[in-house]
Amino acid sequence: DEELAQTEKAIGWKLPKSYVALLKIRNGGRIDYEKYEDCWLAEIYGITPRDGLAEMFDNWINEWQYPNIGIPFGQTESAGHDMYFMDFGSVDENGEPRIVLIDNEFDNQVTEVAKNLEEFLTRIYNREDI
Repeated sequence: DEELAQTEKAIGWKLPKSYVALLKIRNGGRIDYEKYEDCWLAEIYGITPRDGLAEMFDNWINEWQYPNIGIPFGQTESAGHDMYFMDFGSVDENGEPRIVLIDNEFDNQVTEVAKNLEEFLTRIYNREDI
């Protein structure tokens, strides 16, 4: 709980309940390529001190100049040229942010990929196109 509070303070966003639940099951990590070889998502950030959400948030927002519309939580295979974000500009009936892919190479073009994190992870688990 202390790490959650520190991360929220560092990034300036409250972590959605679905993301907190995921972190309590597994605190981030790489996607298993052998099992999900067609998946564009490479990693979900945890709240670790090194290479965790707070550190990576600063990198993506301040260094790469992604828009500060929410939380960059999912790194893609492009090594930073596009990212999955929890976009708080649009939330569902439970206050969960939509999931978008932001393409840094195309003026930070935003593409909605799921209405919330649960739908996003379900689509990945089921190997659906995102």
